[in-house]
Amino acid sequence: MTPTVLQQAALPLLTNPQCKQYWGYRIADVMVCAGADGASSCMGDSGGPLVCQKDGVWNLVGIVSWGSSTCDPNMPGVYARVTKLRNWINSVLAAN
Repeated sequence: MTPTVLQQAALPLLTNPQCKQYWGYRIADVMVCAGADGASSCMGDSGGPLVCQKDGVWNLVGIVSWGSSTCDPNMPGVYARVTKLRNWINSVLAAN
């Protein structure tokens, strides 16, 4: 069932070695994982933000990419790691 109200959740970040315990070889340096603590991203969330607050400023860390096909809240969601893709993002923005 799709909620009618915008959802948000506080998610723990996982290191890539921790994430590989769930997803194995599919995890690359251009990915960051979050969740697996009772909440995670799900279908329909793709393209949404993963933000972290540092010194009172919210920073875009990831963009929802993929995860459990059953939306298992005990499996981490996988996000595109913005810091690793920033040059590509900037080049696409500049070209458009």
